[in-house]
Amino acid sequence: MIIKGLLGAADVRGGPTDEQRRVIQSLATGYLGLEIDVDALAACSPEELASVVDTDDRHRIIDLVILVEFCRHPDDPMQADQAERYVDALGGEAMAQVARDIQTGHRERVMADWARFGGGATSIQSVADTDLGSELRSLEHCPAGSLGRGLFDFYADLGVPFPGEPDGGPATLAFHDVTHVLTGYGTTPSDEVALQAMLTAATGFDQHFSALVASLSLFEGAAFDLPGFIPKEGVLDRPGAADELADAFRRGEACTGDISTVDFMDRKNEPLVSIQHEFGLIPPPSISPSATL
Repeated sequence: MIIKGLLGAADVRGGPTDEQRRVIQSLATGYLGLEIDVDALAACSPEELASVVDTDDRHRIIDLVILVEFCRHPDDPMQADQAERYVDALGGEAMAQVARDIQTGHRERVMADWARFGGGATSIQSVADTDLGSELRSLEHCPAGSLGRGLFDFYADLGVPFPGEPDGGPATLAFHDVTHVLTGYGTTPSDEVALQAMLTAATGFDQHFSALVASLSLFEGAAFDLPGFIPKEGVLDRPGAADELADAFRRGEACTGDISTVDFMDRKNEPLVSIQHEFGLIPPPSISPSATL
């Protein structure tokens, strides 16, 4: 019924787009483990979906509805109205306003509404910003295979300034980058979306959805304005991206805690694999989607 609900939430102007169908199919098989063909299914109504979704699962289904809404191109106000019917039937979600902004052409509001309804960076900081760059550089001396050395290599391999250095970003960026190191995701647009999907699922859809919405706004809706990032549209329509997204949700639900809470300075000398094992992290797929920007 979840899949029928996702189909219904995209059932405007002749039905879901090709991209929406591919994403829904990937969610069905790669995330929910259902051996079904979405093209053979009929959509259900908002009321039918709400009647079979229990209270504990409503938030997750709402978030998936919003995800599918992001995947409709070009923008369509009818899509916003249709998704809203399903979201409202399930109890509502403030972050749905960001997707509505995009579908109804109010892109100038996207960042403001994202910030208003739960956006913003984590406040976790274990190192003063003025010392951050040098502290991160010192991670080069951590043992091979450690979390700290993995984070150092992450920046060195990218060839970018370290957080705390000029143009390197704030301390909060380092905590985000640690999740890349822990999960194995790269920095392509599809990897960034998958990483946020995994973090969202790892917390039972209770946290990080605003960051997933930000990634979707930036790389799926091309409506987010962040320094140093070039907005993209339709990243989940790229070969393999929908499957990577579904697998990220699956990997996230297998986790035993919130990966983003790992304090990289406190645990810098610990083996990376032991921290991954602690959080129940399973390896990422061996084949990544196209990295073409």
